Amino acid sequence: MDTRSKIILLEQARTQQRGKPACWVTGHFDPLLAEHVRRLREQVAPGRLLIVEVTNPARPLLPQQARAELVAALTMVDYVVLGNGTSGSPEIDSSLTQRFVETVLRRHRGERTG
Repeated sequence: MDTRSKIILLEQARTQQRGKPACWVTGHFDPLLAEHVRRLREQVAPGRLLIVEVTNPARPLLPQQARAELVAALTMVDYVVLGNGTSGSPEIDSSLTQRFVETVLRRHRGERTG
């Protein structure tokens, strides 16, 4: 299965959701981290769709489409929407990405001084 087929338009996602319970999660996923996957897995429930809206941070590392393809490849995700962050729940990754960047910078500085 080409997981890119899970990337659909907002209107299509709303049609797929109609009459079904769904969890709608919003985030940048830039980059997609293991903690993102764990948090998405926590949203899975039997009989409930997991719809993920991939939004853009101020200065993205990866293009939105590339991030959407990575999220769509996760088996627990039913649909992915390219969005602006106004459709779903609060973003799950604002602090995750910041902590990741801080850790990388701290380690990089440590290597240069050693």
